[in-house]
Amino acid sequence: MKKIYVATKARGFLLNLFNSEFDNIEFINDPKKIYETNSKRKILISKLVKSRIADHLGLIQRIRVKKGFFEGAFSYNRFLKSEAEYVIYLENPLALVHYSTGRNKTLLSKGRLRKYLSDPKLKSIICLSKACYETVNQFYSIPNSVKISQLYPLVKANDLTSQESIRVKCRKEVITCLFISSNFKLKGGRDILLAFKKLKDLGVNNVKLKIITQLDSIDMSVQKEIEENENVSISDFKFSKEDLNLVYNDSCILLNPTRQDSFSLVVLEAMKSGNAVLTTDLYAIPEMVKNGYNGYLTKPKFRFFNYDNLPNENVWNNREGTIYSDYIDYNIVDFLFNKIMFLNTNRDELVRMALNSFKISNSGDFNENFIKDKWNKILLDIK
Repeated sequence: MKKIYVATKARGFLLNLFNSEFDNIEFINDPKKIYETNSKRKILISKLVKSRIADHLGLIQRIRVKKGFFEGAFSYNRFLKSEAEYVIYLENPLALVHYSTGRNKTLLSKGRLRKYLSDPKLKSIICLSKACYETVNQFYSIPNSVKISQLYPLVKANDLTSQESIRVKCRKEVITCLFISSNFKLKGGRDILLAFKKLKDLGVNNVKLKIITQLDSIDMSVQKEIEENENVSISDFKFSKEDLNLVYNDSCILLNPTRQDSFSLVVLEAMKSGNAVLTTDLYAIPEMVKNGYNGYLTKPKFRFFNYDNLPNENVWNNREGTIYSDYIDYNIVDFLFNKIMFLNTNRDELVRMALNSFKISNSGDFNENFIKDKWNKILLDIK
């Protein structure tokens, strides 16, 4: 059994991969390094490492890993200084340089990147999405010795969900829409609330909204808005995986009008449970949601990524004045209102889209066994 050491901090979704059963691979990871949301301390440090001073200094984190009880190492978004061969699982190309659009262009950074990418211990960069895979070479000169491939996150099937259960829930008189995000405003929470106010004012009371978010991030005006709409409920962002599966399984439509995303895990998780998806068309989201097939896509007011999947620097480097600013995107509100109304009154379409989500997310490149087989081949190749 080859042991693979997880050398970096990693997002919670990677536990699906680390805890999977492989014939020849075993991941060794520290549960303390797994996180779902960033702490205030990490947010502060993140701002410092993204600063222009850090750009000029060519700051690129490289984590030291001494050879020990393992045969290879796994990194999420970071270079390693490793005595064992390793692979990088990459969210988007700029993650390697702390999401700075200028970090890969300075003289100091270019030298470090050339050294780190030429490290014989770096065997492979596995991109989390096709959007990442198709653009990574536009940021770095990656030597032929480093294999570049693409693998979607491993998200397990929901054992509670079947084609029949999807048909049943989508034909109930009362249907549930779902919004899950640790960051209420950034992922379009206020736009959703306004869309549900319009539904209520029109007398549409058979469509309910369940919000799961960090309650301490909700200000008083938003709390009041939620309390005034009996069709909306809210819960804190502290659900177990089993409880989340129940929530996903009971809902029919995921609302994800996000302003900033590279890969929206909640979309794939909801699809596994047979949810149609209403979302923006940022970065890798269209790889999961096909407009008119398993949901609907719309354009955000500000494009965090351009249509070529490269960062829109006017927004990327001016977040406080764009996506982080306090605004309502009325085009998003109308989009959500109109699509919810349509799916509520056209249940055959809702069933079709929910079933298509279930089909897409459990087959092909998103299939659990397919992803495990590819990881197995990649990791067995390192020494």
